[in-house]
Amino acid sequence: MASDQADNKKKSTEKLNRSVERLISSIDQQPKNAESYYALGMLLTDAKQYQQAEELFKRAINFFTKEHLSLDLLFYGLGNVLYAAGMYPEAQAYFKQIKQPKLKAAAYLMIAQTYYAQENYQQALVFGLTVAEQTGKNQTDACLIVAESLLALGELTQAANYFDRVLAVSSTNFQANFQRGIIEMVLHRDGERFFSQAKRINPQKFVQQQQRLTDIERLLLAKQAKAERKESDDGNK
Repeated sequence: MASDQADNKKKSTEKLNRSVERLISSIDQQPKNAESYYALGMLLTDAKQYQQAEELFKRAINFFTKEHLSLDLLFYGLGNVLYAAGMYPEAQAYFKQIKQPKLKAAAYLMIAQTYYAQENYQQALVFGLTVAEQTGKNQTDACLIVAESLLALGELTQAANYFDRVLAVSSTNFQANFQRGIIEMVLHRDGERFFSQAKRINPQKFVQQQQRLTDIERLLLAKQAKAERKESDDGNK
């Protein structure tokens, strides 16, 4: 078994090296093609070679100083590297520099995710909502981050609405199904249909998450009570 793992690791390394060499060759042949730099940077990021990917993107950014479309793509790539490395404020700084409308929605979604990763759910909600209310390929992912942020803030009913928007487009989304089940459970309703669907989608992940259900329920009840107190206090002002 150890031998099989070693063989698989060797094959993966060889495949990565071939892909890296191919992209480096492409860059050598067309040094003004920003997409090749982006592809190489993302390949290194997927391989968790974050320092090399960061250095590559920074060199490329210096190379494309006056080409705004290329710069936006490279800013986005570098932001993703830093996000993957857990350097969230640094990632935000690059995402916020993007001006191209098409890429800006994706950048806003990543900014939302960086805020969520830092447990700044209110800011994650702001940026997520900006994308969720637009049309396009990022909308479903944005609805998911909005739903997760609302859930973390204890706004269960609103969170359920956004999880439902995700499920209307992607009924096999594990996270949306599982979280909807939790919301029903916390609200003392039957969430079994959501849990059953989540279990069918990913049985192993369901078992892992299920072990945390009691803790999650306790946390959400506390956050819901806090949100209700805040709403009551705001209404009395």
